[in-house]
Order: sequence, then C-alpha cells, then structure tokens
Amino acid sequence: MTLAIRTHPNTNTTTKMPFQQQKIAAASQFLLASPPGELNDVFNDIASLVNDDTAVLNALEPAFEKYNLEQYVTVKLPLPGGEGEGLSLVSEWNRVAGEEGRFVDPRVGKTFVFDHVKGKASDVQPYDEDLGREWEELNTGIEAYVNEHFPSEGASGVFKGQAGGSTWNVVIVGNKYNPSNYWNGRWRSSYTFDSTSGTLTGTIRVTVHYYEDGNVSLSTTHSISSTPSSPSTLAKTIAAEEKRYQEELNKAFGGLSEGPFKGLRRQLPVTRQRVDWEKAGVYRIGQDVGNARR
Repeated sequence: MTLAIRTHPNTNTTTKMPFQQQKIAAASQFLLASPPGELNDVFNDIASLVNDDTAVLNALEPAFEKYNLEQYVTVKLPLPGGEGEGLSLVSEWNRVAGEEGRFVDPRVGKTFVFDHVKGKASDVQPYDEDLGREWEELNTGIEAYVNEHFPSEGASGVFKGQAGGSTWNVVIVGNKYNPSNYWNGRWRSSYTFDSTSGTLTGTIRVTVHYYEDGNVSLSTTHSISSTPSSPSTLAKTIAAEEKRYQEELNKAFGGLSEGPFKGLRRQLPVTRQRVDWEKAGVYRIGQDVGNARR
C-alpha cells in the first residue's frame, strides 16, 4: 500500500515553452488534480486566474477527457422499461471502438455520447449485443456487491476485454460528497479477470479531500492479484480483497491520528476551547492563559 498526502499539483513547465502554452499546461495540471466532486469548482478558479481567457479555457478539453476517464465519472441514463435512471460509467474500458466520444453500458442496453466538458450524455442509442451467460453471471455478482456497499453513489461495469477471448474488465466506483462538512471522497477499483486461467489482477485507488480550515488531499493506491475459482466467485473474491484493504486503511488512519497528526499541533489551546481566528485580535490571551492555569 502506498500512502501520500498531496498539497498541490506539480505545475513545473519547461522554460522553453511559449507563455500561452505554459498557462495551458499549468491549468491542465490543476484540472487533473481536481478532488472528487470539485472539477467544476477548480475550472471556475482557473477561469478567474486566467481572466476568462477563452484560448486557455477551450484548450482544456483534453484534460477534461483524461480526468473523466481516469476517475470513472458517472452519468445518469434511463433504465430499461422506464424504471427511472441509473448511473453509467465513463472509462477507457467501455469506449465504443471507432466512434469518438461514445460509450456503452451493457447493463442498461444503451450506448451514449458523453460531453467531457459539460459532463452530460446525449444521443442515447439501444445496445442489444448478447454478451453471453458468463457476462450475466459476472455482472449479477458485481452489481449485488456494489448495491450493498456503495448504495447511494456507486456504479459498476463488466466489459469485454479489448483482447477478446475470455478476458473481462471490471470497474467499480463509489462517490461520497459532503461539501457542507468540507470533504469529498471517491473509491475507484478496476480489475482484469481471465476466466480461462482464473487469474484476477487489479488496482484500488482512494482519494479524499478535506478542506475545513485547511486543504489536505489523501491519495492511496493498492494492487491486487488473486485466483478466483470461477466467475461465480469473482464478486466474493473482490469483496474480500476490498474489505481487507479498507481494514488496512482504517488501521493506517488510526495510527496517523494518534501519531504524526497528533504531534503536529495541540488539539486544543490551554483554555481547552477552539480559537476563533477571525476574532483573534480581541482575545485577551495573557489573561485567559493565566485564568486557565489558576
């Protein structure tokens, strides 16, 4: 497991690059480093920084696309039978070959064009390819797992491997946005399963942004290699691996809060009350400290 605290993106650019290209490169790096659920906020900040320079803002479309594909963003599509809407994934795994900007969701039997800048789907078309019994078995298990553990903002997809044959790609994403309490988070996992050899490899990525009276981004990456006995046990294997990793994260966070983070600063001042920094100028610090000691 790798654990890193990122405070700002790397915006280093070559000094030989023209100034306009430097601005585009820096803006793209900021956009790619956007925390979960805050892509539009970062874009608006960039627009302010460049004084709404349309040449710079229009050049950010490739960064939008890269971000959406890497983050497995979700978009709402109508469910079969008119039963409301469901979340469909946007990722490298479910791109439709030869059709720019089009993605497929075999769960709902639809393909759609996704606007990476606006974050919206359009030109929804039916998709009726029969992926076979093996896909149904895999998808049923994965959907049940996601519905149980990511009930509000979770989505999944099982897609035919690009190499064809017996290879399947499994993508899972769970979003949790809580801006009123100054934090947002995203769980991303992707797997490649070969049903012939029974091998499973994958990566779990977790990103959390906390920004109350500060700005801290937590990013973790964990690799997985396992051997499910059959497609029917794939979901159970993934569930066990992800549960194990979540428990590791819980232990790591507990160690941080009781160790390095606790040593960074006093949890409460001597008065045992939080300081309202906006009113710091009117505090009688010396008298308050003296009273606290008495």
